[in-house]
Amino acid sequence: MSPNQMFLLDCYSSKIIPGTIINEEAELLLCQKMGLINMSRELTPLGSQALDEFKTFQTKTKAKVTTEVLGKDFLDKVKEYLNIFPDSTTLPGGRIPTSRELAKQGVDEIKGKFVWFRKAYPEYSWDVILDATEYYVYLKSLDGYNYMVTSSYFIKKHDPRTKEIASKLADHCQLITENPNILRDLQDS
Repeated sequence: MSPNQMFLLDCYSSKIIPGTIINEEAELLLCQKMGLINMSRELTPLGSQALDEFKTFQTKTKAKVTTEVLGKDFLDKVKEYLNIFPDSTTLPGGRIPTSRELAKQGVDEIKGKFVWFRKAYPEYSWDVILDATEYYVYLKSLDGYNYMVTSSYFIKKHDPRTKEIASKLADHCQLITENPNILRDLQDS
């Protein structure tokens, strides 16, 4: 079974029009010959089984990639990262004053951003990441958390207008790496 045929099965299962990415009619004919899609363009039990197996494999692969990229104890590290950001009881009105955003996002969103970050910046260890985050939040706390970015945007922020991706975390990791003495401010406070 080709990726195009799996794509077609997923589209038909989700009631989505495949568009022009694939030759729908050619792939449909092949799927019908294999007994995956019936003449009414609905998945057969065999087609549903194939799609389910693919999605299960895909989920297992994502989990494996996450563990390989972030490490075995990544959930503890993600939670430690999130705990550095102020909770809603610390912030005025429960939100970052200037943006009115919540400071912390969910573990799944942060986990996905960290997969991207660790692939893009493998040179930074979890210790450096957590130190850089503590330093950033400490600096923002001195100004009442004004103009602080959220825990998600600190890792990765995509500008839809310019299509640029920015990482304040990478910037702060670089700062900590170049000048580890800067962390004395944190220890002295």
